[in-house]
Amino acid sequence: MIKLLSLTIAAALFIDAVEPALNGSPCDYLPEIVGWTQWFDRDNPSGTGDWENLSSLRTEYPGKICPNPVGIEARTLSGLSVAEAGEKIFRSDTTSGFICRNEDQPDNNCYDYQVRFSCPPTSCTGNLCWTTYFNRDSPSGTGDWEGLNDLRKENPGKICDNPLYIHAVTTDTMTPAINTGQKFLIYNPTQGFVCRNEDQTSSSCTNYKVRFVCPCS
Repeated sequence: MIKLLSLTIAAALFIDAVEPALNGSPCDYLPEIVGWTQWFDRDNPSGTGDWENLSSLRTEYPGKICPNPVGIEARTLSGLSVAEAGEKIFRSDTTSGFICRNEDQPDNNCYDYQVRFSCPPTSCTGNLCWTTYFNRDSPSGTGDWEGLNDLRKENPGKICDNPLYIHAVTTDTMTPAINTGQKFLIYNPTQGFVCRNEDQTSSSCTNYKVRFVCPCS
């Protein structure tokens, strides 16, 4: 009985020891993990508005934006989020880019914005570690909501202050989210992951789980 217990403990210790190796380094998952591009600012609102449209950004910054971004974020040059700025935005999506029209504002003048996109990183350096996988929701309601704020509340101390990348996979087959063909409302390391059922063409969202890349402590 003692021998059997010892073998069980040894096996458990062995599993714990090899699990990080089986997971691999975050840098081994470059096509699957998602981070941010640099910030881009190609226009100012001195004309009809601030036009940070994706096609023009690709022309002015060749090779800097991935073919199929999964998220977009905009902020003013002074650092205000779109919500904090309180302006009416004409367009903000991963196919068109970001457009604020002066004519839509009460004072006929937009802030000057800069934008960035969620993309798989092209390089990976540093001492990086995975968090565990988190799965706080299922798509039985409006979708699968794995928002970072909610994940922090439900898993205190488990996610670093400034995650560098995010990795989402299906819970059943571990298929990377970017390979499923589904559309995502949010997929970036500062907001988390959201798949809405209403955005899918043929079915509801798959159930996903997420993990983050953080500097190793």
